[in-house]
Amino acid sequence: MEVDEDQQFEDSQNQRSKIKIKEGTPCLPGQRICKANEYFEAGEGAYEFGNSIFSSVLGYLHVKESPEEELTILSVERKDDKPSFTAPFVGAVVTCIVLSRTPKLARCLITHVGKVKLSDMVKGIIRREYISEKHRDLSEIETSFGIGDTVLARIVGIGDGDFIMSTGEDNLGVAQSVSKAGFFMVPIGWTKMECPRTREVQPKKVAKIVQDRNIEYWRKRNEELKLKDRGSDEISKKLKTEYNETGKRQ
Repeated sequence: MEVDEDQQFEDSQNQRSKIKIKEGTPCLPGQRICKANEYFEAGEGAYEFGNSIFSSVLGYLHVKESPEEELTILSVERKDDKPSFTAPFVGAVVTCIVLSRTPKLARCLITHVGKVKLSDMVKGIIRREYISEKHRDLSEIETSFGIGDTVLARIVGIGDGDFIMSTGEDNLGVAQSVSKAGFFMVPIGWTKMECPRTREVQPKKVAKIVQDRNIEYWRKRNEELKLKDRGSDEISKKLKTEYNETGKRQ
């Protein structure tokens, strides 16, 4: 049977016309825009979840047609230079702080979505099976995260009052940790961090985001610490200041 291309195009246009989308429509975070199908795709400031497209920021709807691909891209944009209000959404990479741990999960407070700081922080959890994709059955909460650790994670689902997060990707995991002595710990591998003063080593699921210059920076600072008074509070303050200025990671 021969396919009638004109009829296909007419059918697609009829399908589009059933969904009323208006350029410039105000959108709230989490607001449903339309059904997601082969004709509509989420752009910047929007996301797909449960076969629907939702807004992830406070702004206005922007509709971009792509005639070649017969596709409409739906984005949500701000009309001014002010930073947009961002809400966590499935697929987003977030920064969170570990609040508590059990053998099965770590409870966290989400502080940032991407590089945008949340005005109202929300709760999330990292389950044991979502710590590592490569070692799903061997990973443990206690040897992956410490209370107070800053963690990079990806939202993979929405639970009962919590966002479900994963650190399975190599670039996700502990980005920053403070030792008992009050120092920022140094990654000495992708499964360990070390206190530069006390040499205490703690197991971590380290995010692979450390740049070579940061590793070299820590090597030099560690050598300096060997020559100085380990009980000096001045060293601790100086180290933290220099780290924030030259080696800070999200």
